[in-house]
Amino acid sequence: MQNELDRYIKAVRNVKQKIAPDRRVAIFDVKVSRSGEQIVLKGELGNTKAWNEVKEAIQQAGNPEFIDSITILPEKTCLEQPYAFVRVSVAPLRATPSKSAEMVTQALMGSVLKVLKVKRGWVYVQLTEDNYLGWIDIDQCVRQTQEQLDQWNNEPRVIITAAIDYIRNQPSSTAQSVCDVTAGAVLSGKEYNKEWIAVALPDGRNGYLINTAGMDYQRWKESRNPVQENIEKTARSFLGVPYLWGGTSPKGFDCSGFTKTVYKMNGITLQRDADQQGLAGENVPLEKNMDQLQKGDLLFFCAKPFSGIEKRITHVAIYMGKKEFIHCSGRVKFNSFDPSSPLFSENLLQRLIKVKRVLPNK
Repeated sequence: MQNELDRYIKAVRNVKQKIAPDRRVAIFDVKVSRSGEQIVLKGELGNTKAWNEVKEAIQQAGNPEFIDSITILPEKTCLEQPYAFVRVSVAPLRATPSKSAEMVTQALMGSVLKVLKVKRGWVYVQLTEDNYLGWIDIDQCVRQTQEQLDQWNNEPRVIITAAIDYIRNQPSSTAQSVCDVTAGAVLSGKEYNKEWIAVALPDGRNGYLINTAGMDYQRWKESRNPVQENIEKTARSFLGVPYLWGGTSPKGFDCSGFTKTVYKMNGITLQRDADQQGLAGENVPLEKNMDQLQKGDLLFFCAKPFSGIEKRITHVAIYMGKKEFIHCSGRVKFNSFDPSSPLFSENLLQRLIKVKRVLPNK
């Protein structure tokens, strides 16, 4: 009987590896057990397609009947308001519904979240931007219907272009702050006068943003020019920002949060984590003299000096030319592959394993 159970467990595992290998962006949590003579499937899946694949795999493994205890997310109680907007400048998304849980990523004000389930003051969500999953404090988001989301998408919007700024309750730099905002956040708004933009926050609060800190979202999208010089300018603007595990804002970055934000502000969407970003773009030959590297290329590093065995990506940086690169390690800073440079990092040189080019060829 144990051999039979192992066969079903293997069948489910094979489906997971096929359609949902990355638990950071896909929901596939299925446990196979036995109750008397019957097989029991219990857990959660992200869609009915995955469930159909599981059922077919179990049947092909020899058991056409089983006890179904699978929940397909989103839960039915979430269907009336299937979305949520982030209502604070930067909201942590956590691995479990607890304030002490690991912060796996962050979501900026105006980010759209798919609502999957609710538990004790927490909402399990998936970022629509990169499909990352996590738990957000229910007080840091506002639930939305499909109609409200459509209305939001059709309204004039403003994207924050300053690293950090403030929404004021009056069009004056001395007026009371309504909240802070960070680069990449999106608000509803339109130009108010030559100095200020009238904005509405996702939860309905109103205020004013100084013109130099934001831009009409559609105009911003059309004006993006992801060339080497603009990537460098954006990256340099974050110099000194401290390292923060899970951070994706100018309040604190981790290595991939930094690269993701730099490219996002230039109109290119990267995935959340370093190993995911390593799948983007085109491979660049990694030669000893590094002649093939260009400014704006992404550099990927393994955990320890490369031995020929361990190739798992754990760090990412942006190449700046002349063997220099910028990255977030402790803080956003420059380092070099040149042994004669005061910025030289022998450790990172030995850990470099991959280079990818994500900037468009022009």
